Amino acid sequence: YLARAGLSVVLLERREVVGGTAVTEEFHPGFRNSTASYTVSLLHPKIQADLRLAEHGLKVVERPLQNYLVEAPGHGLPLGPTLADTARALAARGSADADRLDPFHAHVDQAVELLRSQLLRTPPTDLSRWRDLWQAIAAGRAFRALSIPAQRAVLELFTRSAGDILDGWFEDPGLKAAYGFDSIVGSYASPYTPGSGYVLLHHAFGETNGKPGRWGHAIGGMGSITQAMAREVERLGGRIELGAPVRRVVVERSQARGVELEDGRVVRARHIVANVNPRFLYLRLLADTDVPESLRTALRNYRCGSATFRMNVALSELPDFSGRGGGEELLHRSGILISPSLGYMDRARHGRCRLPAIRNALRDPAVKVPNAPTGCARSWVRI
Repeated sequence: YLARAGLSVVLLERREVVGGTAVTEEFHPGFRNSTASYTVSLLHPKIQADLRLAEHGLKVVERPLQNYLVEAPGHGLPLGPTLADTARALAARGSADADRLDPFHAHVDQAVELLRSQLLRTPPTDLSRWRDLWQAIAAGRAFRALSIPAQRAVLELFTRSAGDILDGWFEDPGLKAAYGFDSIVGSYASPYTPGSGYVLLHHAFGETNGKPGRWGHAIGGMGSITQAMAREVERLGGRIELGAPVRRVVVERSQARGVELEDGRVVRARHIVANVNPRFLYLRLLADTDVPESLRTALRNYRCGSATFRMNVALSELPDFSGRGGGEELLHRSGILISPSLGYMDRARHGRCRLPAIRNALRDPAVKVPNAPTGCARSWVRI
């Protein structure tokens, strides 16, 4: 976007590939996979259009199923691809929750509409400035314009726990587990942690190929997204320099004027954008004298880490599901959840579970991407 605005852009990347956590890399000879982020839904259509990602080769295919919750051998709960499909799966197991899906999603959608209206607005950061104050007032007016039930839905989803919300709507432990799983992904939280209800919005908030609430796979892995972005940067005249780790930010007269690379070179600029962890930026790349002590103290106390362990696996063939006797093609292209109940996840959070909550995904040949040898498959396991 900076290059689109006519600025001269230089991108300095520490690694030999751009993309951060959205990269596709070889993890075993002949096998490639998205090594961190893994699915597409929250990449805004306007960003995709503005950056011409499709023209640069990005293609996203929808998941035929959103997720599959593994239960007893031969049993499980498929979610999606539509609410009607999920309702049929619930009805087939005699669950009364089949009739509660539409009202629940209508409740969630009330909050989704407010979020979508604010998504591309810059959030206010300094209310002493008129522009930021006006933005805050505009956001408040958008909230006040909602109906009373919609205001309650927004407040509930942002303050209550996912577990409490789901317990109030549904009875089926499998459905609650499948919906509640996303509230703990990448987080130190339990599904009963206050505020985790926000993640329930992800079921309706994102979209794939113009279809709200759908999730998809980027052909070629998540790295195909950032590679398409890199091609647009270069098309607009920007320069990308790989293998260029930054040693420190150059500060002169209390202003950031450039960066010094580890090879000793200094790159100067009028504006510097740091797409790095804030603790790394303020505690490592900036000198102590350039950062107020109050901010340094706050960042030292800022809990920052990963609550998950991920492993990429090369497979000789796609696995079978015990007791199903076939018909697993769609399951191989969905997220596979091993986490039978909200209580199980809560116990896992507190270290009282025999096994952790697990999300697994299988790739190739079900998703036609040339990222594994013919007849083989890839999988990743996230714990």
